[in-house]
Amino acid sequence: MNGAISGDVAVIQPLPGVGDMVWHLPHIHALAQALGEPVTIITKPRSRADQIFAGDPAVRRVLWLDRSQNDDKGRHDGWLGAGRLGLMLRQERFRRVYVLHHSWRYAFAAWLAGVPERFGYGFARQRYYLNQGPYLPQALRRAHPLELADAYLKSAGIVVAETEPRLRIAPEALSQARARHADRLRPWIGIGLGSSEAYKQWGPEKYAALIAGLTEDGWGSFFLLGGPAEAPFLPVIRAALGRESDRLVETFDMPIGDILPFLGALDLYVGNDTGFLNLAAAAGIPALGLFGATPPLTHSSAITAILPPDGIPDKQHGMARITVDAVRSAVAGSKRPHHG
Repeated sequence: MNGAISGDVAVIQPLPGVGDMVWHLPHIHALAQALGEPVTIITKPRSRADQIFAGDPAVRRVLWLDRSQNDDKGRHDGWLGAGRLGLMLRQERFRRVYVLHHSWRYAFAAWLAGVPERFGYGFARQRYYLNQGPYLPQALRRAHPLELADAYLKSAGIVVAETEPRLRIAPEALSQARARHADRLRPWIGIGLGSSEAYKQWGPEKYAALIAGLTEDGWGSFFLLGGPAEAPFLPVIRAALGRESDRLVETFDMPIGDILPFLGALDLYVGNDTGFLNLAAAAGIPALGLFGATPPLTHSSAITAILPPDGIPDKQHGMARITVDAVRSAVAGSKRPHHG
């Protein structure tokens, strides 16, 4: 490219969810550490990567992949879209790209852009567009994305210092979050109301009953975590608390970037299997996850799984089989700091 290379390094991690990005935090931090410089993350907007990495010195900036969502076609879909992605990469003039995914299209786009050093897993067609090893054995092709990233960095000789995902939240942001809510009764508990699918949802009535019970158990304030879709939960929960409803802090209209600092200030988190569960654990607080419909997450020791009585998740009735008393007992059995 005739000396037009910028020298920046890009990491393409295209899995769309918040949890997907949290799982890859140790790998992104390890790459930046090994390179001795921050990297550019290329991913999908649903990952909220721009907010997750806002205070993270390992990430220089975030660029978006525009892939289809629901019925909306994306600019980077198909062969033509891969060409558009290649044009975007060419304009950014990266010297190196890491593709933390098995798809060929991202390696193809990097090849088309003329990126000099192209790294990736090397499965099937992807291998043709990469020029830097190591490559993973084809036997791993169907492995979990977290296992793939682990195996790749290990084979590349890159040390992953973080054994679990860790958010890097600026200390001043954490202090400001604590100060902003200093008048709130302690201890604080985050209640994760959101869910990406209906079968992962425990429901407003059960959460209302849980919060009412936890108020009796001595919990001070309840931070209701979710998006606009969970706003209808609020009147149900308020009705259950009655005169104690001033203990609630709702965040339904807040961007994740504003929520992250006070996540780290919470004493405990309990909620559905969703992005906030991963974020809470990565913020370093004990996190109780309701896994009625999905297998428990095992990437973080901060996450404790609450399962149906028989210990077997199922999509049809699993969440309904988790009782309020079971969750209340799990909260009571968790470690909780003393606040006088």
